[in-house]
Amino acid sequence: MGDHSERPEDLVSFHSPAGTIDGNVEVSVAGDSMSASASFFPPRGDGLPIDPAYVRELLGRMGVTSGIQDEAIADAALTCNLDRKVLRNVTVALGREPVSEIPEHASLEEKFERRGPKVDDSVQRIDFRELISYFIVHKGEAIAAIIPKRPGVPGIDVRGTETPSPREERETLVPGRNVVREGDKLVASVDGRLAIDAGRADVDEVMLVKGEVDYHTGHIVFPGDVVIEGAVHDGFKVWSGGSVVCKSTMDAFDVNVKKDLVCAQGMIGRRRGQVRVGGELRTKYVQNCKVAVRGNAAIDAALVNSRLYTLGSVEMGERGVIMGGEVFATHGIRCGRLGNEAFQPTRIHVGVDFTVQQRLDQANEKLRLLGARMRQAEATIATHPESAAERAAAATKVELSRIAVDLRSDITELLAALDADDSAVVEARGEIFPGVVIEICRVSIVVEEKMSACRFRLDRGAGRIVVEKAGAAAPAPRP
Repeated sequence: MGDHSERPEDLVSFHSPAGTIDGNVEVSVAGDSMSASASFFPPRGDGLPIDPAYVRELLGRMGVTSGIQDEAIADAALTCNLDRKVLRNVTVALGREPVSEIPEHASLEEKFERRGPKVDDSVQRIDFRELISYFIVHKGEAIAAIIPKRPGVPGIDVRGTETPSPREERETLVPGRNVVREGDKLVASVDGRLAIDAGRADVDEVMLVKGEVDYHTGHIVFPGDVVIEGAVHDGFKVWSGGSVVCKSTMDAFDVNVKKDLVCAQGMIGRRRGQVRVGGELRTKYVQNCKVAVRGNAAIDAALVNSRLYTLGSVEMGERGVIMGGEVFATHGIRCGRLGNEAFQPTRIHVGVDFTVQQRLDQANEKLRLLGARMRQAEATIATHPESAAERAAAATKVELSRIAVDLRSDITELLAALDADDSAVVEARGEIFPGVVIEICRVSIVVEEKMSACRFRLDRGAGRIVVEKAGAAAPAPRP
């Protein structure tokens, strides 16, 4: 270890008093005094063997007092004396390097280290939209481990001179927003996005996307609120456990928002886009989308060729148009215009619970399929009397009959719950064109000629829809 160049004053030879045939040892000290080495020359003939005590005495003469390797000296002397061979550069004293002091620090968990996307070797095709550029952490999840302080240890050379221990600096993290220390860990106190900046760890409950949602960001899947300053490109999903605000256009491929969705410039579904909103929807326009909203929907300009389902109401701007597609709104619709001059089919349903309607449609479809299977079983019974196939078909028919009874019971209950608001109205402040069908609590009216500024309401007692001028006072809802 260190520089083994020899200076005259650092080189000493010891010869046995018996003369040249005695064992001989030469010792040298490295230039940095961190080690001493020796060469062992065996005795010849009846010369005196090398005594380890002489080696230690020789080291003392050279000022070597620390790190003496007694075992190595003894082994080398024994081997040299018995085997009668020269041993060179045997380390006989060794200094100790200083051990750095390492302060307490927080080390980021390895899974949050950014080393590029990890792709399974078995994957044949990579969807780069799945390679997101951020980390999501959950409440109570460890972000960093606290590494305790390691005290320093001074160094010492073979002449006993000490070297102070240095202090080794380590990168560390300090807890920021929504990050707390628990024992030997830094943990997240909320669900959110992990942000590391200038040695500080934050967990943001609101995710801010400063640009567009595209291959730079990948899909957005976030447990809290999301603010998107740019557009959402086609093919990228946006899932949020809170609310979403998009300040530009949203190509609605797959949008799932637990709370409110605000889209300043509008939504376009280029590939059968689906949007699910747990709160309210506010946007400029909706085009070619399938949208389900648990709250109210406020659409300023247009609802075009879309299927909109809401358990609240639809409120459009003064000139807002509904054109094509189908709308289910439990508590009514107010818009500027219904349909268009091309008489594009436009269906409006109000007063019903669309979730019940969907379950009812599913039950009716199951009942239809059961009927088809029932007819197959009856045909088998008729064409294969007194056979194994006939007996199996008979058993199947009994089971299908039982399932059908349960389904009809479910359908009866769903029909009773379908009508949710018989006071819901449809009001258009402008034109209503032929091709529009309006249904209130399963009572419908077909617009056959152009109308203007009308309100459609249900007269439950007469079982028909009443058409009034839009400015007329509406009757009080039925208790």
